[in-house]
Amino acid sequence: MQRFQSRHLFQLREIGLGLTCIGGFIDAYTFIQRGGVLAAGQTGNLIFLSVDVTQWNLPGVLTKLATVLFFTLGVIVVGILKQWLGARSHYWRLPVLVAELVVCLMVGMLPATVSNAMQTTAFSAIAGHGYNNVFSTGNLKKATIALTNYWLTGVRTELDTGLVYWELVLSFATGAIVSAILQRWWTLRTIWVAAGLLILVGGYYTWLLVHRTANDAE
Repeated sequence: MQRFQSRHLFQLREIGLGLTCIGGFIDAYTFIQRGGVLAAGQTGNLIFLSVDVTQWNLPGVLTKLATVLFFTLGVIVVGILKQWLGARSHYWRLPVLVAELVVCLMVGMLPATVSNAMQTTAFSAIAGHGYNNVFSTGNLKKATIALTNYWLTGVRTELDTGLVYWELVLSFATGAIVSAILQRWWTLRTIWVAAGLLILVGGYYTWLLVHRTANDAE
């Protein structure tokens, strides 16, 4: 079966891995260049917030609070888009990627004194498994559980599941490492690489949707 004929195109492995790589890339960027925050890792941000509170670091507190607030707003917007457009159009996830692309392009032009954060929750499954493309803890946990189950039971599907999650962990780490390396030379402009990756992933996803729609119309 051709790729565009898949019922759940957003769950394709290459899309999930690409978005996870972008998630790691952006997290590393915001942590190094934008006030020591994680674009989507709100557990880490809340820990950093508590440290800033105890140290009476008001600018740091405001940065972390703003990050948590805008992350929450982003999740709300995705929920609204899914409710309003999800049942009527297969393209409802594209505005989310476009919005993130625009933010990445704008952020690269902002001075270092301005903090930023944005991630999406529209792509929440890969190859039939739930995952998160902006965190790694849950993916690492699921990978370990699945591989342990395979070792204990020998069930092949557990091995396949474990490998999917390990790919996600490695993809996230790769994105973060590449981001950190590129920031040595490109500093604030490094986020534009994430924008380019979003264009590639979003463009591929759009191409698949268009081809599937054309195929269904025949």
